[in-house]
Amino acid sequence: MEELNQAAIAYYNNGSQNLQTLALDFFESLDTNGDGGVSWSEFISFLQQSGYDIDPDMFNVLDEDGDGYLDFREVLTLYYIIKTRFFSCVGCGERLLGLYFTCVDCFDRANDTFDLCSNCYAEKQFRHRHTLFLDNHMLLIAKRRQALGNHNLSQVIARCAL
Repeated sequence: MEELNQAAIAYYNNGSQNLQTLALDFFESLDTNGDGGVSWSEFISFLQQSGYDIDPDMFNVLDEDGDGYLDFREVLTLYYIIKTRFFSCVGCGERLLGLYFTCVDCFDRANDTFDLCSNCYAEKQFRHRHTLFLDNHMLLIAKRRQALGNHNLSQVIARCAL
């Protein structure tokens, strides 16, 4: 979660004034009593009203200092997750918050990607017609190299392989 928190802070600190205002407005919309922190009950009310598919236990994961409230920094991480982490593992259904594996063929050709958490991919806890999967970081590297002139994805992936 620390890596997501750092990414959220980096985007916020380097973002436009509009982005920072949106993040602050998001925090204030959750902090309905205006006390500077989001309580468990405010968090649950937000989940019920928003329609976001977020496990209520996420509150405890976000509450890094364990004080029972989410401060601005902790809510900023939630905002980042909502805006960027809308993928779930096809194998187990868990939200993909960190590294995950994507079917390259589906990524290139389909409207929906086929994404797996590291555990489901490692344990082969899935059925799928394609066999070429890359983690999200390697996929980005492979696509970048492909865009730079090597249009044969197999050769690009072979050069990226460990």
